[in-house]
Amino acid sequence: MKLETSFNNFLKNTVNLNEARYQTAKSGVGTITSVLQNDELFGDKFIEVKPQGSFRQETIIKPVDSDIDFDVDILFEMERIDDWEPADYLNKLSAQLKKLDRYKDKVDTRGKTRCVTIDYESDFHIDIIPTIDIGTGSVVMNKTTNQYEQTDGDGYAQWFSSKNAITGKKQLTKTVRLLKYIRDSKAEFDVKSVFLTTLVGNQVFVTDNSTEHYPDLPTSFVRILSRLDKYLQANPTIPLVTNPVLPAENFNRHLDQADYSKFRNAIHTYSQQALDAYNETDEAKSLKKWQKIFGDSFTANTVERSLTVSINGLQLADFSHKQELGDLSILSLNTSATVKIEANLYWGRANDREMNRRHKGSFSQKTEIQRFHWLKYKAITNYDNSYNVYWQVVNTGESARNASGLRGEIKLGTNEQWERSLYTGVHWIECFIVDRETNQCVCRSGPFYVGFRERADDVAN
Repeated sequence: MKLETSFNNFLKNTVNLNEARYQTAKSGVGTITSVLQNDELFGDKFIEVKPQGSFRQETIIKPVDSDIDFDVDILFEMERIDDWEPADYLNKLSAQLKKLDRYKDKVDTRGKTRCVTIDYESDFHIDIIPTIDIGTGSVVMNKTTNQYEQTDGDGYAQWFSSKNAITGKKQLTKTVRLLKYIRDSKAEFDVKSVFLTTLVGNQVFVTDNSTEHYPDLPTSFVRILSRLDKYLQANPTIPLVTNPVLPAENFNRHLDQADYSKFRNAIHTYSQQALDAYNETDEAKSLKKWQKIFGDSFTANTVERSLTVSINGLQLADFSHKQELGDLSILSLNTSATVKIEANLYWGRANDREMNRRHKGSFSQKTEIQRFHWLKYKAITNYDNSYNVYWQVVNTGESARNASGLRGEIKLGTNEQWERSLYTGVHWIECFIVDRETNQCVCRSGPFYVGFRERADDVAN
């Protein structure tokens, strides 16, 4: 069976990088960007900082072990300095960062050859990869060989994005995350993320149709995994896997035949298990078979297990009716955009126009409010490009259910959203800032919880 809800919950609650860690990493990238822009040596040569790798492709996942960190790759585009050799860019960037108190004990603790690493105390690390244009294209530097190496991070990102678009609702991105989770949690094979991502992306064909081939996550996962298995079985020895937009860049340079064989055998086993679980008609048996692949965290529970909210005795109730966030659950890689919700309380009758509602003051999250008030929510954002605001209002509890008032849809709105406290219980509202040109969600507020309680003197106006 597909068990779509289980797949979506597992991806959201277990696999995806949690919001707090994402925001911490994003803040770290913003700080690094500012430091490079203002550095006495590199500031005049600064062009741009761009996220790269899994951070840019949105295939980054939560570490399976709390003692393991995650990595964020950023490309530091700068002007060429004529009298510098390739290794100078890395060595001098490392030296400049070590001058700063915030970085002096965090720089280059891992000995990497093509980047300068900032290590954030076993939570995550940022790999800064300097790049210049030497006239024949962009290059990165290898400080060990003191050589330039061709690169095309933008081209690769565009290739992956085009493959992702074929699958519809980012099913390729989600499938890569699931396979990276299997790799990290089972430890039965160990291949570089770019090698895995490229192989998986190659299994999405330009002739595919999103509706027919990728209608949901379970189907997408099984289809792509089966194609990957077929490709690997046809190649007993390591195939040449290159950057799709830069054939000179070889992605299997770090892989030997023994590691490849482990990878090939593991994918064959998981592909067979996935087909078996997908075709199983008994729900309980299907769940057990999926758990052989993903572990016990893959459950049949349709409600987010980790979310418990209480406001003065009021409890958050079942919200499985809410619309899944889909693409809005994954932020784009804007390094500075934020949004928060400002809330104000008003009194007025149900049909009172805005000008006639009486302001009673602002209120914070998890405030208890009597029924039949007006609530004015405002999205406060620092995003300075053209954007749209989407709102999701989620009502929970018997009061809303009995009145057929359950809501959970995501709707396009404006910077201000008016609501009315009609149903007792705990509810939430969340806003999303979506760039109008790219249609990417650049930031989200997170849920803003409120509790509505009925008082003896309540009068429905």
